[in-house]
Amino acid sequence: MNKTKQTEQKEIGRIKLSDAQDLVASLVENEKLDLRIFVKSDSYIGATKRGFRFYLFDNNWIEFKKLINKVDKAYNEIDRLISII
Repeated sequence: MNKTKQTEQKEIGRIKLSDAQDLVASLVENEKLDLRIFVKSDSYIGATKRGFRFYLFDNNWIEFKKLINKVDKAYNEIDRLISII
């Protein structure tokens, strides 16, 4: 009988997107970040295929933070323009 190694996954944060969906951030084996949509419905509760996972090392985390900063800058500019209207 072969035993499959269980992947260590630790949830680090959750954002409610709707009554039926959350965006969940998890650390996988202390080396990967997993951002995934979780759903709650009558027929299924759990993770979907919608999301992504990447290694935190090899400069990926630094590049991801730069990307988030660009998104934040774009968001702030849109918010500023909307507040002028």
